[in-house]
Amino acid sequence: MRISLKETRLGLRNSTTRLPFRYGTACLTTCPQAVLQAQIEINGSVAVGYSGDCLPPGWFDKTPTKDYRQQIEDMLSAIHLAERVMADQLRKPDDFFHAWLALDNRVHDEALQRNWPELLAGFGVSLVERAVIDAVGRATNSTLNQLVRKNVLGITAGDIHPELAGIEPAAWLPDQPRQQLYVRHTIGLADPLASSDIPADERLNDGFPQSVDQYIDETGIQYFKIKLANQLDHDVARLEQFVSVVEPRLGNRYRLTLDGNEQYKQADDFSELIEQLRCNAKLVTLLANTLAIEQPLERSIALDPQHTSGVRELGETIPVIIDESDGTRDSYRQAIDCGYRGVSSKSCKGVMRSLLNAGLTWHANRATGSSPFVMTGEDLCSVGVIPVQSDLCLVATLGLEHIERNGHHYHPGISYLPLQEQEAALKAHPDFLGRRQGVIGPNVVGGLFEIASLQCPGTGFAALPDMATMQTAEDWSFASLGLKP
Repeated sequence: MRISLKETRLGLRNSTTRLPFRYGTACLTTCPQAVLQAQIEINGSVAVGYSGDCLPPGWFDKTPTKDYRQQIEDMLSAIHLAERVMADQLRKPDDFFHAWLALDNRVHDEALQRNWPELLAGFGVSLVERAVIDAVGRATNSTLNQLVRKNVLGITAGDIHPELAGIEPAAWLPDQPRQQLYVRHTIGLADPLASSDIPADERLNDGFPQSVDQYIDETGIQYFKIKLANQLDHDVARLEQFVSVVEPRLGNRYRLTLDGNEQYKQADDFSELIEQLRCNAKLVTLLANTLAIEQPLERSIALDPQHTSGVRELGETIPVIIDESDGTRDSYRQAIDCGYRGVSSKSCKGVMRSLLNAGLTWHANRATGSSPFVMTGEDLCSVGVIPVQSDLCLVATLGLEHIERNGHHYHPGISYLPLQEQEAALKAHPDFLGRRQGVIGPNVVGGLFEIASLQCPGTGFAALPDMATMQTAEDWSFASLGLKP
């Protein structure tokens, strides 16, 4: 299968949260949502595909001297660079995998010259690759799962990871995509655990849960992700409070991940926290139910063997995984060599990255004869339709059981979209979306998302965006966010 890229078009639309989302040193209250449209020609026919993501503060690039305005400019530049490179690569028909590999190489080479973080380069690549993959799915009337299992994309994993030579993705993926996913609810650094924690002047009273206890009672969630602040006493006290809220409701029937969010400059600080948890009688169940520890060390040292002996030791009992350090195709391999036992999947890092990393995870577990290596599905406060549903579709293809998914908590559903697009999405995906308090958004029932309808041609969304209702990057302005300097 050979494709050519005819044109791409980027549209922006702002969204505003109902609650501030604090992670690491960043706080998200409003941001641009980007949609990329790609028109391809395949087997003599023209098809259009889409990808989408938010442009968040302080994740791709955590350089202290770069403000949010500059970060957005860099994100847009990374997207435009990837658009230009892919247009050049697919000026003449080529197979997808070869074109993607060239795109990834060239964008990362250029990013190095521009002193961009690897994650930023990968973000540009991911938005372009996702739009092209979506177009291929629509052109061939194939779901993402079908594209991957039948290897319509021509993935030769051995070109990246020699241990996967001659093995096609179907070998390491489940026979069928997930029809349901458990929702892993993120608890940000400032999120209330109990409704009694919410000051009267901060109560939203909008008919939706605001605190963790309300979410458990109203939606039945039983998977959680807790952000850590690298403040030992504070973190221990917060985990104790979490247990006091969750265990009376769920007993030991809950699972969680701990997110270090690059807050730790040395492994010893994080090891001290874990030791405190082990010695704390109140946290015995919590520690036993911890599925993984995500990216405790900042990316500058996270893959340095001189700083990761503690990671290897801790990994003997709880998998420590990389997230922000997963900046290149080789990062996960380096992480395994350093003692990490897993990696996150995020659409913003790329569908191809997730698929190849899943292959490495499968191979590593196969070599040990057990399953000590894990892959988790993570979120960056994505909001629907395209960003959320395409990521859920990817995770369903990977066969993961649960996913961090919190856009519906921090945002008022998909109300930032034109009403016509909201209604079209609800009609196309009535299992995943619902209407509550007049707001259309993801529907969590019994702690689960029902996602069977996401198995549609393309990458998980049957309702298409109207590009004419968005601003171009040239017309959009940072001032439109209304943020204070």
